[in-house]
Amino acid sequence: MSIKPIKRVNVGEQVFEQLKQMIIDGEWKQGDKLPSENALADMLGVSRITVRQALQKLGTLGLIETRLGEGSFVKVIDVSENMQALVPAVYLSGQETEQVFEFRQIIDVESVRLAVRRATAEDIDDLKKIHKKMLQKKDESDSAGFAIMDTEFHFKISQMTRNSLIIKTNEILREVINSYVTTIIGKMGWDLALKYHGKIIDAIMAKDEKGAVEVMREHLENNVKYIEEIKSETKAFQTTN
Repeated sequence: MSIKPIKRVNVGEQVFEQLKQMIIDGEWKQGDKLPSENALADMLGVSRITVRQALQKLGTLGLIETRLGEGSFVKVIDVSENMQALVPAVYLSGQETEQVFEFRQIIDVESVRLAVRRATAEDIDDLKKIHKKMLQKKDESDSAGFAIMDTEFHFKISQMTRNSLIIKTNEILREVINSYVTTIIGKMGWDLALKYHGKIIDAIMAKDEKGAVEVMREHLENNVKYIEEIKSETKAFQTTN
């Protein structure tokens, strides 16, 4: 291993690091206006040009935004906009379907844990209505409609967490997995899907956090298993044809 000479940190880098750390530490919060370039230069004992360069670097990183005639402000981060980039990322990266469902499993298992703690009577009524619609779609032999209600059920549970990040993540996952759910239901069967969802509702009503987590985990582990089976069957079919 070769030892490289230590590079001396210049003044501009020190200014940048200090301003960045103040934002990270919350001394300047989202939406706050930063002191003027002149004020910062006086506070830090450096030139205005040095401060301007540091601010430009912070802007490039997306930590601040400069408004003409107003000054520099700590950028307000819209989580939903940044999370939305996950959709094309998943589609374009060629991620294995199993990986998407494994990720969904992690999110939904923890979601149902929070849902048990935070569910209202209205939330439970909404879940029951969705479950009833699933029964109706089964009676109508409407597999596509059944699948839509299935994903709606899981999305409702995410909403019950009252956590905006979980809700947005589930919303994105719903867009990605919708096309696969009908196939999974065909493999799983209507009755088993209804059984799992019914047990989840019962556990939430009983405030049975452990029970809800166990049912959700088993339900989604089976989904991953079905995806693997479907993939194997498709590959075998392609090989023989």
